[in-house]
Amino acid sequence: MGFRTATLSPAEIPVNAKYLTFCEENRCGNYEANFTCPPDCGTQEQMHQKLLSADQALVLQSQWDVPGYGTPEVLPSKASHNASIRRLRDALLREGMNVFAVGYGGCTLCEPCKRKENKPCTFPELRISCMSAYCVDAAKLAEKCGLPFEWNPKKLHLFGMILFRSLPKAASEK
Repeated sequence: MGFRTATLSPAEIPVNAKYLTFCEENRCGNYEANFTCPPDCGTQEQMHQKLLSADQALVLQSQWDVPGYGTPEVLPSKASHNASIRRLRDALLREGMNVFAVGYGGCTLCEPCKRKENKPCTFPELRISCMSAYCVDAAKLAEKCGLPFEWNPKKLHLFGMILFRSLPKAASEK
């Protein structure tokens, strides 16, 4: 699916509460407008506990050459990255694995998000929150995983994760 990958224990995922401030500053426009973004996705502690509820993390990275951060090519790159994460997650779910995914930016399954219309989420089991909502430090994550990363306006380094949870005993015995 075009990813570079690494695995690590969820306890090793570097988190920093300062990344939540990017959400609170509404840099992407999804604060209070998307169920997968703050404040609707959960508190910093709830999101961290969700990460820690997994047994293993598969870190996913894609790289994109773009003319610059604010150019029209950036949005399709992010959309393609998240679509690949969803395809991988869905394939793993079809195989009976107990996984959840973390992506880049808020969920885009419904445009606009039902949150904007004050309606319940249409796909609560399929939505993906972004790395910032989980307070993940992508630069430190890349370093820990041995993945390339640089702040370069001509190259996007996008991250996501698939987190694996143990199946309940009854399900694993089938």
